[in-house]
Amino acid sequence: MITLKEIAAQSGVSIATVSNILNGKSNVSEATKQRVMQIVKETGYRPNYMARSLRSSKTNTIGVIIEDITNFSSPLQIDGITAALEYRGYKLILENLRYYTKYNGVPNNSYVESVQSAIQEMLTIKVDGIVYVAGHTRNIDFLPSNLPIPFVVSYSGCNNPAYPYVVIDDVTSAFNMTEFLISKGHTKIGIIAGSKNNEHSDQRLIGWEKSMKSHGLSLEPSLIFFGDWKRESGYNCCKKLFETSKDITAIFCFNDLMAAGVYDYLKENNMTAGKDISVVGFDNREVSTFLVPQLTTMEIPLPQFGVCAAEALLKLIDEEKLESQEVRVMCKLIERASVK
Repeated sequence: MITLKEIAAQSGVSIATVSNILNGKSNVSEATKQRVMQIVKETGYRPNYMARSLRSSKTNTIGVIIEDITNFSSPLQIDGITAALEYRGYKLILENLRYYTKYNGVPNNSYVESVQSAIQEMLTIKVDGIVYVAGHTRNIDFLPSNLPIPFVVSYSGCNNPAYPYVVIDDVTSAFNMTEFLISKGHTKIGIIAGSKNNEHSDQRLIGWEKSMKSHGLSLEPSLIFFGDWKRESGYNCCKKLFETSKDITAIFCFNDLMAAGVYDYLKENNMTAGKDISVVGFDNREVSTFLVPQLTTMEIPLPQFGVCAAEALLKLIDEEKLESQEVRVMCKLIERASVK
């Protein structure tokens, strides 16, 4: 097996420089970095993590606790975390709590106990830090205080000021989507929100209100209906919207699955999105490209959550100060054919 010393000899740099490049700490030129990394790739060099951990208190291992890997937002966040760690020579250990499968998305005492147990297991393994990947945004309040290692939450807020977190900028993203609809001439917009008392629903409603008020447009609570994030609720809410108002020209759905339900209702009533009424969603899930016409939506850059969480954790491990305990990730408007 090739050694660090041999990598250094082939690269024409010192062993310390190679080590620093592999750990993301080097200030050398990009050309030198690329040359070293190319040789690493060609030779198949792999760091000896066991020897490294024996020489220091660090294990170069990160623990990832995920609420449920089957949740749509989870796999791409894990990919983002992996990509960020890979570059720095870290490995990850993952524990899937199966939160949605076991508890149907409703936290209870058993769930909190499983989180505490998972954290203790990660501490026993001696990981250098932990990323907690939430299934949906809310303010997490069940984390233990004074953990001895860095801890970062991804895709959710956190009530404990000791732990940084990465969340969607729901307000700005919903504001931008409403601005887009208004720019297309739509002033009477029906809203199909997710479940009541949900952070995403609440924040997106704030964004919609800000945009409407900025244009002097009236807010009509009668045009707001709450679903449950599932396709069938989009159908039911769309039916109620048309029963309430005959002159809405656009429907803003707070996720793509509910927008698909709107499409179902429109088809059943001989109407077409983008022709008879405009429809937009949120998430940019695969279903948005399967719908006919394809759905205009807000794309949540899920890998970026993982990257941001991992980078924040690595800074804390390196004892660097974060600019803020909160990172808000912007969504991107994906314009397709569902808006006239």
